[in-house]
Amino acid sequence: MSARREAGVRRPWRWIALGGVVCLLAWIAMAVGLALGVDRATRIVLVTVAAFATEGLVWLSAFLLGLRVFEARQRLWQALRARFAR
Repeated sequence: MSARREAGVRRPWRWIALGGVVCLLAWIAMAVGLALGVDRATRIVLVTVAAFATEGLVWLSAFLLGLRVFEARQRLWQALRARFAR
């Protein structure tokens, strides 16, 4: 595999990792805010930011990896549920 091709393969994972870090930091900020007992308006802002960060990570991953990855994940979960539902 050439160096250029290897860089192309790793690039989506770097963006996903960056999105994951942003998402993790948003959730940590929310947890710290809850632990410190911030007021209601601040809690709402922290929860909203964490929710948007999580949703953004899901859509970024879907965009960079392709929706087929998520469709395959859905089929896997359905197969697991069917196996345990018997």
